[in-house]
Amino acid sequence: MNRAFRLLAVSFFIASTCVSISGQVQVTLKTNQAEYLEGEPIFVVAYTKNVGTEPVAYSDCAAHADITIPSGRKRRTPNLYGCFGGARGSGGGCVVDHPPWMKPGETVAFWFLLKGYDLRAGDYVLHISGNAGVRWKNAVYPPVSGPAVVLKHLETEPVEGRAFDETMKLTVRNSTEAQLRRRFAPYVADADDTGDMERLSRAREAIAETAPVFLDGTLLGFADRPEWARLAVEGLGRIPTADSRSDLVMLFDESADLRLRSLIVQKLAGIGTLREVAFFASLLPGRSTVVDDEIRTFAALGLGRIGGSEAVKELEVAPRSPNPDVRESIAMALGNTRDSTAIPVLILMYAGEGGRANYAVCPALATLTHLRWCDGSGNVSESRARWRKWWSNRPSPLPLYGADECPELETSLPEVK
Repeated sequence: MNRAFRLLAVSFFIASTCVSISGQVQVTLKTNQAEYLEGEPIFVVAYTKNVGTEPVAYSDCAAHADITIPSGRKRRTPNLYGCFGGARGSGGGCVVDHPPWMKPGETVAFWFLLKGYDLRAGDYVLHISGNAGVRWKNAVYPPVSGPAVVLKHLETEPVEGRAFDETMKLTVRNSTEAQLRRRFAPYVADADDTGDMERLSRAREAIAETAPVFLDGTLLGFADRPEWARLAVEGLGRIPTADSRSDLVMLFDESADLRLRSLIVQKLAGIGTLREVAFFASLLPGRSTVVDDEIRTFAALGLGRIGGSEAVKELEVAPRSPNPDVRESIAMALGNTRDSTAIPVLILMYAGEGGRANYAVCPALATLTHLRWCDGSGNVSESRARWRKWWSNRPSPLPLYGADECPELETSLPEVK
């Protein structure tokens, strides 16, 4: 989430600067520091000045920025769906019906947090493009004195000058834990400052995005309020320790928010350690509501990422769900287990499930073996007989693969005969 901050003074030393001059507003882009330590939050601030003669509305909902570092180390998203499956997701947004006004001559700052990178020490080029959070709002604007001003712009009309597309230099230095603790101290203080909600929000997002191990307790504390619990889960899900995983399980047990529970299971599924086998297995039975089934889906995918014969057994004995999403995810998960015992389970599943789960068996087997199992005929009995024959005469040793060892998309896989 990008937060607009009404700027009177800035407490950070400003480094790289790019200015865009034209139209109704003028945008100046700056990094919030001259240089950074490894593991430190990185912000780009879009100082937006109304240089025109009309007021404009502004809000963080209208602000957008894509920040990329071509030579940077992008954080890898765990593959829970196999080599030939597809992730499901949903989008979201926000709308402000009555945004505040930026008067002519006034400046507002929009803060954008760099996300998705784990940068090592070095010099980088940062590319940022997007829009400052200003828009026309077709409403009466009451000035301090004089007649009211009625805007004459369509609300869909872009505010001239709001767009930016710039490159900036970025320097990251080696760091020690002691140095990082000192750098994070202002963020920790701001994260508890309920008197300035914009600064609090920005600090909490920065801590959750960078997730230093020594702030696991701070992140856990974010879950004390429902509106911040998702940030706690996001941050704890990035800390690779047994304690952080235990904290996530504890939050799952204590929360009555099914959406939050689903996110927790998704994060744990992406980590995938043996300690969570029993936890994931305990989630497979139960009721069949939309969110319960989403939790069950991620539990199955988490078992698949952990892999091994124990995970296969838990997936095999999972109660049959009437929801095709759950059955499809169990097939995907079996294909990710890197264990040969999943093959006969998938063959049996193909014969008995039907529908979408049937179709998921073929890519799951392909992920596991890097072989082409389905010939497009859709003949279940013939395919099942051919697969069983292959299984009886399978090569030894049998090469097996996981979701992180996918063949190139254009690769022609050998056919199972």
